Amino acid sequence: MKGRNSWLVYLVGSITGAIVLVAIYIAYLLLSTPQQTPLIITSEAISDGITEIEPPLPMSDFTLTDQQNEPIQLSDLAGKPTLLTLGFTHCPDVCPITLGEMRNIHELLGGNADNLNFVFISVDGERDTPDILRDYFELLRVDNFLVGMTGTPEAVRELSAEYGVEFIYNEADENDNYDVSHTAGMFLLDANQNWIRRYTYGTLAQVIATDIEQILVND
Repeated sequence: MKGRNSWLVYLVGSITGAIVLVAIYIAYLLLSTPQQTPLIITSEAISDGITEIEPPLPMSDFTLTDQQNEPIQLSDLAGKPTLLTLGFTHCPDVCPITLGEMRNIHELLGGNADNLNFVFISVDGERDTPDILRDYFELLRVDNFLVGMTGTPEAVRELSAEYGVEFIYNEADENDNYDVSHTAGMFLLDANQNWIRRYTYGTLAQVIATDIEQILVND
């Protein structure tokens, strides 16, 4: 009986010791792992779905290809604020909805819409050729005002990181069709390519148009 009790004491002690060691190791990992520095520091939301970027962030220039198969740089759009979004033409819901909202914003701004650039950047350059973009914009009735941009995944991933946008290519099916998971929403740059607003996906077009109109008037 005494030997059995000793074995139990040994077993309990071993388990307790293992638990303590695991707890110490976890604590070490938590304390030694460097904290991620936030990509941006933003002010509090100034309205539902609208976040002001304060101070405004200068965004890097980049070169992609537009829907006319011509090289285009962000700096080519200087002189006007730019409303941009990222997506892909095979997107089943979020992207066509977002471009529909851009069309609504364009209509709500009326004559002021001419003082704003509207940009769609594809995160699926393998499929979204300039011709595909052009046909897609015509289908969604945004071809009269929207600038499309496409390029290699590497080029788009580099520029999108500055906006906190991520995208992941999901596994293709037997027909080689695949989805792309990506960060949704719209981003507003001022006339000097400084990032000044983030509009959450689902924000009403009227709310965004009113905010942009105030910016355009005060410019």
